[in-house]
Amino acid sequence: MTQANIMKISIIIPSRERAFYLKSSIQTVLDIDDPNIELIVADNASTDGTDAVVAGFDDSRLTYLPSDARVSMRENFNRSILASSGDYVIVFGDDDAILPGQFPALRRLLDQHRPDGMSWIKATYGWPIEGFGDKTGGIRFYRDNSFGAPKIYDPHDDIDTLMRCQLGQLNPTPNIYHGCVSRAYLNRSQPSPGVFFDSTIPDVNFQFRSTYVGGKFLSVAHPFTINGYGPASTGGAHSGPKKGSASEKIGHSFAAENRADPYDDIIDHALTVHLVYFSTLETLRDRSGFSDPCPSYEDWYQFSLNATQTKPEETARILDILRTHAERTGTDAALAAAQQMPPRAKRTLAERWDRIKSQLRSFRLSAEINGENTVHTAAMVMDQVLGQDLDAILQGTQNQSGAWAAAKRRSKDFKREL
Repeated sequence: MTQANIMKISIIIPSRERAFYLKSSIQTVLDIDDPNIELIVADNASTDGTDAVVAGFDDSRLTYLPSDARVSMRENFNRSILASSGDYVIVFGDDDAILPGQFPALRRLLDQHRPDGMSWIKATYGWPIEGFGDKTGGIRFYRDNSFGAPKIYDPHDDIDTLMRCQLGQLNPTPNIYHGCVSRAYLNRSQPSPGVFFDSTIPDVNFQFRSTYVGGKFLSVAHPFTINGYGPASTGGAHSGPKKGSASEKIGHSFAAENRADPYDDIIDHALTVHLVYFSTLETLRDRSGFSDPCPSYEDWYQFSLNATQTKPEETARILDILRTHAERTGTDAALAAAQQMPPRAKRTLAERWDRIKSQLRSFRLSAEINGENTVHTAAMVMDQVLGQDLDAILQGTQNQSGAWAAAKRRSKDFKREL
C-alpha cells in the first residue's frame, strides 16, 4: 500500500478548563508511532493556560482549535469534526487516553474491515487527586475484555431493545466517544449538512441515531482507550455531586450552555443520567422524524423515574419534567402506570453475576511509574502488559488464551492492587 493510499485517522480531544489533565492526554496520542494521524485539541474558551499546554508540544500532527466564546459540548464536538480531515474519527475527553501500543492493531482492523464504525471496551482510570475517590491511581485488566476477536454487527438489529429501554442489553453499540466512526458514515447519517449531532449529548445522540439508521459496525473486546475520571469530569455533574463542589459548578455551566444551543433537548434532563437517555431519544425522534417504531413509554418512564433515586433533591422538578412531556405526547397513562411500578434495578441478576465473574477473571495494577501517576502512565502500564499480542492474533500467530497468559506474566513487573 502506497503512502497516498494509507487512510488518515483523526483523533479529537474536546477540552475545557482542564489544562492539568490535558498534557497527559495529548502525550498518549503523540506517543503513537504513525505519521498518518492528526490530533485536534478543540479548546472551548479555556482560561486556565490550556493554550500554553498545547503550545508546549512540537509535533506537526497536532492542531490547536481554539474558540473565542464558550459553546455547548455538542457544538465543540461538532466544530472539531468539521475541522478534521481523517477517513476515520476518534473522540475522547481531555482526562482520557489512547493506548499507543494498541494503535497498530486498531489500524489493522480498520484496514481489513473498512467498517462504518468500530467500538471497543474502554479501560477506566481514576485520577489520584487528594480528597477524590476511593479507588484511584490504578488500572484493571479483564480477561473477558482483552484480545477478543472482531465481530461485525448492525446496530439497527437492536432497535426493539432500545424501544423497550433495555439499555443494559445494548452491547455492543456504535460509539464516536471512545470509539471510531468513518467520515463517510458521519456524512451519510448527519441530520443536516454540517450538523452531526442534533441534541445535547453528542455520544448518546450518535449511538441512538445509528441504532435507527443501521450500518456495518465492528466490535472488539479489547481496550484501545482509557476513560479517565476526576473531580473536574463532566460525568460527575450527572451523578449527584456535592453541594458547592467543582462537579456541581461544572453542571450549572453545562446546563446554561445547552440552553443557549439551538439544538438543546426538548426535555430538560436535569443533569441526571436517566433523563439524558430519555431526552436524547425523544429529541432525536422529534427532530429527525424517527417516529416508527414508537418507544414503550411505560418502560422509559419507569427508567426515568430512577433519576429521583440518584438526585432526591430534584424529585419535584423531575416529576414536573416527565408530567409536562406526558401531557405533550398523550402518554399520561403510561407515566401513571410507571409511577406505580417499583424502581428499576440498576442491573439485572444476570448482569450482576456476569460482572462478578468478570471481576474474578481480572487483576488490578498501580499506574505509577517513577513516582508519576497520570493517565499517561496508566497507558504506558497497559501497553507494556498487553504488548503487541492483539496484532499477533489478527495476523494468526497468537491466540487469545496465550495472549492473556503472556499479559499475566508481564503484569508481574508492576505493583498489584486490590
